[in-house]
Amino acid sequence: MAINTDAPHATDALGERAALQSTDFGDTQKLLDISDKELKRELNHSNSDTHLAKSLEAEQNEQTVVNVATEPGSPSRVSPASSPTPADREPCSFMWVAVISCFCPAVPINLFALYFAHMARSMIQAKDYDGARRLGRLALLLSIVSIVVGLAIILYLLMTAFWKCGAGS
Repeated sequence: MAINTDAPHATDALGERAALQSTDFGDTQKLLDISDKELKRELNHSNSDTHLAKSLEAEQNEQTVVNVATEPGSPSRVSPASSPTPADREPCSFMWVAVISCFCPAVPINLFALYFAHMARSMIQAKDYDGARRLGRLALLLSIVSIVVGLAIILYLLMTAFWKCGAGS
């Protein structure tokens, strides 16, 4: 059975729905009358529920006022027990290592390291610490690989230049 929700519904001053002008929507009207009766029945039962809900809200408000009042005013007064645990601290993005790796001639690797360090910093600002830790470790790994590869390239160039100078004499 389908319910036509496009049909116009008129309401009188008491909020009860008036009968539809067309008789084609008789089933819909019956369903609406049943739902109105159920709503009124629930409203009669919910008077005690609203009193309970209001008292529950008042208790919660009192608890939040107490919690706010007991928190220390400055960070210097924080006790060692409430200091952040190592898992709660902000992770490092290793941006400085990525920037240092950019001075090595391993161009695609150090650019990826710089990119991942930037993304880790963005995730730290977005408070996504797990993703920032993951991308920070990846940036550190790529930075170290870039530095090692860059030093190997520099060493290779120096050795070949030395052998060419030594062989030419």
